[in-house]
Amino acid sequence: MIKISNDTLKITLHAPDGEKGYYRGTRFDWAGVFAEIGYRGCNYAEPWFEAYSPLMHDAVCGPAEEFSPIGLEDSSAGEPFLKIGVGVLEKMEGEYDRFKLHEILDPGQRSLHVEEDSVTFGHSVYMSSGYGYEYVKKVSLTGPDSFRISHKLVNTGSRTLKGDVYNHNFFTMGLLETGASRQLDFPFRPEGDWRAEYSEVGFTEDGIRFTRTLQKGESVFTGNLHEAGKGLEGSPNAFVLREQQTGRGVSSRCSEPMIKSVFWSNHRIACIEPYVGFDVRPGDVFGFDIDYSLL
Repeated sequence: MIKISNDTLKITLHAPDGEKGYYRGTRFDWAGVFAEIGYRGCNYAEPWFEAYSPLMHDAVCGPAEEFSPIGLEDSSAGEPFLKIGVGVLEKMEGEYDRFKLHEILDPGQRSLHVEEDSVTFGHSVYMSSGYGYEYVKKVSLTGPDSFRISHKLVNTGSRTLKGDVYNHNFFTMGLLETGASRQLDFPFRPEGDWRAEYSEVGFTEDGIRFTRTLQKGESVFTGNLHEAGKGLEGSPNAFVLREQQTGRGVSSRCSEPMIKSVFWSNHRIACIEPYVGFDVRPGDVFGFDIDYSLL
C-alpha cells in the first residue's frame, strides 16, 4: 500500500504488481488503483462490488481509467495488441470484449516514485509492430480537500497512438444506497440515450436525478451523454456528485473537453464516465489533468 496525506485528506493506493497486485485484470489502467480516499470520516473509494477477485475486470475503486485498445484492427486471433496502462495483450477469437480477461504477452516496464504528497507511476511498452509509449500517471494532493490525477503519454514508437480514455469514477459516498438523495450535476443541460424507459432515473435541466432507491441487482445506463444541442464532442468535462443525506460530495473538472460520456449506476454507486480523445504522433506528447475536490 502507498499512502499520502495532509491534515485532512488521506489517499491510499495499490502498487501495480503482476503477481500479487490488488488489481490484475486487463480492462483498467493498473496505475493509481485507489484503496482509500479518506476525508471528514468518510472513505470515498470503498469496494462497491459483492465479490472480489484480482482478475475481475472491474475490481477497482474510486477514479479508475480505461484506455481503448490500440492495434486491434491490425491483429488476428492469437496476435498482440496494445492496452495502455496494462501492456501487450493477446487477441481472442471474435469481437473484442473489455469484460473478458486477456492474456498479457508483455507487461512492459514499470516505475514508482513516492513523495509525501504525491505518487508517480511510470509504464513503458514497445511492440515490434511499431507501437510504443512511455506513460506517466501522478496522483498528488493539491489542498486540504483536493487532489489531482495528471497524465502524460509519450509516443516512443513509429506509429500513431490514437484512441480514447475514460474515467469510471467509482465513488462510494459512504456506501449509502443510490436513490433520491444522490444527485449528479453538470455545467450544461444533459441529454443522452437511456438503455430502457426508466421511471427511477432521468435528466433534469442541469443533471441526473433518481426518484427512488435502486435495489440490489438493479442498474441503469445511458450512453452518448452530452450537452443538449451541441453534439457529442466538446462539452465541458466537469461534474458534481452529491449525497444530500450526508452533505458529502465530489466535484471534478478535467483540463480536456469530453468527446462523449456515459452514465451507469447500481444500488451502491452512480458513475459518470467522461471520455477524452487522443491522437499522438511518433515523438509527440499528450497530457491532461483531472482535479477533484471533496465536499
